[in-house]
Amino acid sequence: MARGGQRPLARIGWNVWRGVVGVFYLAAAIFNTVYTLPKTDEPALLDGYADGAWFPFIENFTRDVLMPNDQLLMLLVIAFEVAVGLLILSHGVRVDVGVAASVLWVLAILPFLAWPYLLTNIALVVLQGMLLLRRYDTSIWTLIRNAGHSRRASHAT
Repeated sequence: MARGGQRPLARIGWNVWRGVVGVFYLAAAIFNTVYTLPKTDEPALLDGYADGAWFPFIENFTRDVLMPNDQLLMLLVIAFEVAVGLLILSHGVRVDVGVAASVLWVLAILPFLAWPYLLTNIALVVLQGMLLLRRYDTSIWTLIRNAGHSRRASHAT
């Protein structure tokens, strides 16, 4: 921790990782909008989650509650992904809220995932959660804009 209990300000590497995570959520929202949402009328869409569930009650919940409402579920997932992506790309406490929501989301879906995805999602929890070790006073958009101004200014001199 920095002096006064404040987290250190994020430098370029942390901001690049934050950008990757935020853009990943926005890309997931686009993918789910273009590919997954149109397939919500296909019964097999959530079968993999039901089949991979760790406990019978999760399998039953998936088949009895989620599958009959898969279009609503997918719309909520898409809205969540957009919100989390934009929060992470933002600045200040919004980044912390977005990262926390991202980590909680990954933890919440673990019991619905089959074995190989368990390990990757645990790694995601750690890698995304590490973003909370730094402070983000500037949005990704501002960092990109400022980098463009810096390059133009250095070429002008």
